[in-house]
Order: sequence, then structure tokens, then C-alpha cells
Amino acid sequence: MNVPSHDPEARLARLRPVRARIDLDRLAANFHAVASHANRPVMPVVKADAYGHGAAQVARRLVVEGAPLLAVAYPEEGAALRAAGVKVPIVVLAGFAPGQEAVIVAHDLTPVVSTPETLDLALAAAAAARRRLAVHLKVDTGMGRLGFAPEPLEAAAASLAGSGRVEVAGLMTHLACADEDAAFTERQLDRFDEAVRRLAALGLRPRHVHAANSAGLAFLRPTHTLVRPGLLLYGVRPRPLSPDLPVQPVMSLSARIALVKQVPVGATVSYGARWVAARPSRVATVPIGYADGVPRTRVMSETGVFVARGERIPIAGTVCMDLTMADVTDHPSVQAGDEAVVFGDAPGAWDLAECAGTNAWDVLTRVGSRVPRIYVEGGRVMAVAARYHP
Repeated sequence: MNVPSHDPEARLARLRPVRARIDLDRLAANFHAVASHANRPVMPVVKADAYGHGAAQVARRLVVEGAPLLAVAYPEEGAALRAAGVKVPIVVLAGFAPGQEAVIVAHDLTPVVSTPETLDLALAAAAAARRRLAVHLKVDTGMGRLGFAPEPLEAAAASLAGSGRVEVAGLMTHLACADEDAAFTERQLDRFDEAVRRLAALGLRPRHVHAANSAGLAFLRPTHTLVRPGLLLYGVRPRPLSPDLPVQPVMSLSARIALVKQVPVGATVSYGARWVAARPSRVATVPIGYADGVPRTRVMSETGVFVARGERIPIAGTVCMDLTMADVTDHPSVQAGDEAVVFGDAPGAWDLAECAGTNAWDVLTRVGSRVPRIYVEGGRVMAVAARYHP
């Protein structure tokens, strides 16, 4: 539920002291950095609640900045953006199930047809609606997930185009390892270019031809008329391979320390009693846990850190659902009421990911829905979105 933004500062004081701070100016700057590099239209990917940043607010700002269309994973995400007032075309990347074609038609969404079932559903939906339905076709070039092989792709394209009610507006593929393996990526793109040529031989030349995710921006081909970045827009570079773009993290996640207390030698902290004080210690309790986005893994408990007053404070013991403890013995300046940063500029999303044995995509999207999102423009808090509020 969105908190009205007419007095956001006053409402902040009544919210739980956990913050996901979203800098919309950084988001805009990242979008323009990507657009400048790509030199072709950019379709921002705002699936999974805009990678945890808040899809409605992120989408509206990106449209203001000039995004001509947006991408989500599922029809319900597109419907939510329509309810938030987003008017530009919305491409549904991950397909749809029987019954969801009604959602697609009702909200004027553009589905990706990637299976025989979605092919039949798209044809039936267009016939029932008695109007043209725009779709994108997906070819599987090596991801091994969704998409048609080249020969079935030609038959699917011919069936859609021949219906008279479906416009094949786009052709796409999904890169499996653009952030890891350049040679494999080039082979995928060779197969994709061949699919483009084969459709052209049938007289089909979709205006949107796209393969490049964030890492894929380093492998653009002349055939590509569109790019669809996600992670880079949120200011985080894929690893280990990424185009060198001047992006900055859009989100920072933090919480105000609730308590700092002294514990004696031999005292244990948190579930499992795995952390044992080897000396008289100061332990800080931070009101944020794995339900909010702090990974609960053994490696996180052993090597994870927050940052408070510019100091790296190691996590002490098992991460709890709602709380996490940190050892501040070596940092006497850290006190209750100080902000403990989970990720942002420093530590970054990748720093947290490496501590947790995961990746930056997982870190961003696991930020829980009960964490208030604080939207900042021009250095000022402009809006607050919170699931629970006074």
C-alpha cells in the first residue's frame, strides 16, 4: 500500500526504522547512460517489483525519462503498472498461462509467445477480442528454457502473421551467459541473427529485435533494434563481464541499531548458539532480518558485515527473521540509534552477495515487502511506499 506523499517526512517518523532508500535521480542517470551506450531504444526491465525497488515509482520515472516501452515477467505485473497509470507498451517476457490471456487483452499488454500453448492462446485471444494483438516471438538459441527452435519458430511466425489478427511486433532471445562467457554469447547471437534472416525471408521483419540484457550490452549486433537492461539500470554491474558504464546504485538498505549491550566471555548470541564471545564484547541488535532481505546463510553469519559510522561491523551469529546482531567491540563509537547499512554504495549489493553465497540479482529482489521504500529526488524525500503504516 502506498503512503500518501504530501507529508513524507512526518510519516517517516512513525514507520519502523528500516529503510530501502531509492534515489530516482540515480535511476534516471543510469537509464541515460545505458541509452547513450546502446544508441537505440531502451526497454527497462521492471519485473519482480523493479528488482525490489518498487515497480510503479520506478516505471513512472523511467517513462518520464523517455522509456518507450517496459518489460515485466508476468501479466499481473503488467496489470499493476496499468493500475498505477503507466500507459506505454508493456512486454510480458516470461509467458502466460491459460486464463491469463484475458488479463493481457484487458490491460493491452504485449505477450511473448514462446511455447505451442502460448501460440494457441494468443491466436484465440486475438480472435475473441476481435482486434489485433501485438506479440513478440522468442527463439531459443542456447538458454534451454522457453522459446522455439528455428524450424518451429518459422511455423509459429507464419501462423501468427497469417491469422490477420496478430502482429509479430518483436523477435527476441535470452542470453545464458553474457556475464560469464563471451564465446558462448557470440554463438547464441549468431543463431539469433540466423533466425532474423529466416523470418525476413518469409517477409516478416519485426520492428523490435532484442537480445541484450545488461551484460549483453557488450555484445550488440546491428540487427538489434532494442535493448532490455535490468541490473545496470539499478546501478549494479553484472559480474564478471559487464559493459563499462557510469552507473550508481539506486537502492540502499539500512536499519537503525536498536540496542548495544555488553556480553561476557563465553556468552552466546542468536539461534544455534554458534557465536560465542571470546572476550568481553559489545553486541548491537539491528531490527532487520531475513524477512527483510538479509540472507540467512552460514557463510553470512560467519563473514557478513554491516557498515555503521563508516566502520565494517561483523555479523554475530545466525541471522534471524526480524533481527540481526553485529559485533561492535572494536568500534566503540557505534551506539544505539546509529544507522547500520546492509548494502548501498558501500557495502554494495555484490559485497553482500559474496558474503551470502549468491548474486546481486538475488540480493536486490529479496528485500521484503514490509520494508518501507523511501523515494528521493533532488536530495529530498518525495514519497514513501509502505505495506504497513499508521
